[in-house]
Parts: sequence; structure tokens; C-alpha cells
Amino acid sequence: MFIERYNDTIDEFQDDRIYELENTIRKLESKIKNIRTSKDKQKEPVMFYARINRSGFTLQTLSTLVFDTVILNLGEHYDKYDGVFVAPRKGIYLFSWTLSIHGGIYAVTELIVEGQGVSNSGSTGTSGGHQSASMTTLSRMKKDDHAFIRTTTYGSKHVFYSLSNHPRSSFLGMLVYEEK
Repeated sequence: MFIERYNDTIDEFQDDRIYELENTIRKLESKIKNIRTSKDKQKEPVMFYARINRSGFTLQTLSTLVFDTVILNLGEHYDKYDGVFVAPRKGIYLFSWTLSIHGGIYAVTELIVEGQGVSNSGSTGTSGGHQSASMTTLSRMKKDDHAFIRTTTYGSKHVFYSLSNHPRSSFLGMLVYEEK
């Protein structure tokens, strides 16, 4: 009788130990999965390319341009509804934009990163017809910094030209160097 109870106690103890070990293994597997997922996200490319497909339009000064037709958005960090890119990681980002401008009227734009103008491009010419203005720049950004293209304070309104079947205004950005 004593031997049976002793064996029962040993069996219960072993069952408890096995249960604890299984729980520990499940927790470790979950942690390993989370580490892998986190590392995979850090390796994901970050890049977007978007265009404006609508015809000519006019914006007032300090207005954000919304490139509403997204062609590529790896990582989903560009918002086609507000025109803002949010940096997912600290690093050096390359931005480039091209705008088609209705000639003879002001249309000057700038890249804004966290409220600061980084670079600008546009036309303040007086010639007729249609012109294009482009700029490419690099900018250091921290995680969750915001970047977008907006009109500047040159002039009172900015007139852009495009064709819906031949878009001429675009914005792209990509992470080119990740910093720790």
C-alpha cells in the first residue's frame, strides 16, 4: 500500500513537472517567434511611389500635396489620403518628386520633415505652356518622423497641371541606410 501511494505521488510530481516544462517550451517558442518577426520587419524594404492622376488643380500656400494614386508602397508607410510618409525606422531616406506646372504661374513645393523644410523645387517663371520641376534629396529621419510635400509661401496660389491618362506629378521615397 505504501509503495502504491509513493508511486502515485511520484506520478503526480512528474505530471506537474512535465506540465511546467511544456508551458516553458511554449513561452520560449512564442518569444523566438516574436524575435524572428521583429527582425524580419527590420529587414523589410521601405519604399513608396505615388502619383497625382487628376487634371490641373490649384493649391494655396502651405498646402500639402496628396499623391493619391499609389503605385508601390512596401511597408505601407505612405498614406494616400493625407500625403504623409511616416518613417518606420531611424535612417537616411531618399525622396524625389516631380510636378508638372501650368506655365506663367507660381508653383513651388518643398519637402517637409518634422516641420522643417529640407529642399524645394518649382517655377516662378512667366513663360506660357507647361513646365516640370523636380528635386531629389536625402534626409536623416528618426522612427515615426513625418515627411510630405507642400507648397511654399512664394506667391498666393500654386497651379499644377496634369492629365488623368498621363500623370505628370509624382513622389517617391525609400530608406537607403538604416541607422541604429
